Amino acid sequence: MITAVLTRPQDDSERLARILQGKKVHTLILPLMTIVGSLSSGKADPPCLTSGTVVVFVSANAVRFGLPLLKPELDRQENLTFIAIGRKTHDTLLAAGIEALMPTQADSEGLLAMAELSAREKPDVVIVKGEGGRELLADELTRRGAQVTDWVCYRRCWPEVDVSPLLKLSLPIVFQASSGEMLSRLSELLAGEQRMDLFQSPVIVPSERVASLAAGLGWGRVVCAEDASDLAFERTLKSLLSVE
Repeated sequence: MITAVLTRPQDDSERLARILQGKKVHTLILPLMTIVGSLSSGKADPPCLTSGTVVVFVSANAVRFGLPLLKPELDRQENLTFIAIGRKTHDTLLAAGIEALMPTQADSEGLLAMAELSAREKPDVVIVKGEGGRELLADELTRRGAQVTDWVCYRRCWPEVDVSPLLKLSLPIVFQASSGEMLSRLSELLAGEQRMDLFQSPVIVPSERVASLAAGLGWGRVVCAEDASDLAFERTLKSLLSVE
């Protein structure tokens, strides 16, 4: 039986593990990252919004940590446009009662292709995000003439990881890498244990950009999901198992 190694934060991995176990897929939860809100550091004071502002949420964590702090501003303003980078972010917003638009491609390039961010009259844009990450979206929107506010409401932490349970697994294994940062951390850990053989196991990634990174890091079997959602991972894993 194949084992799916789930690398997202503990709560996210446990949720996906329950789904996969219901499909008779064995899982190993190996969280590579934790998420901490920026409120405690005093760095998450919400930005002021104006009528017509476009609010872009670049992850489900941006919704979880940012939306409660933005709520007073959202209640005060009208004619706001909400954009979610992908299905999971969209569904997290919907659960909070907010309808959001989505790009056809779940990444910064997809966002930049949206008409709402490409209009001749450039809107004010607030990007709700975590610390670090790609700067392409903000840089390109600024270049186009938009007034852009990057609002950081959480940060990623990279704890020490005990990989011994992973090293005891029998093949076959399939890895989850839901972002470029996660993929880089996973690769670093495996290389540090001199387990380059595991780079020949399938790794499921959320975009062509991350797939290219995986190939550059030496992964031999890179499988691209539709996006970073649980559903996309489940569908891709099912497709992968059907051809094994």
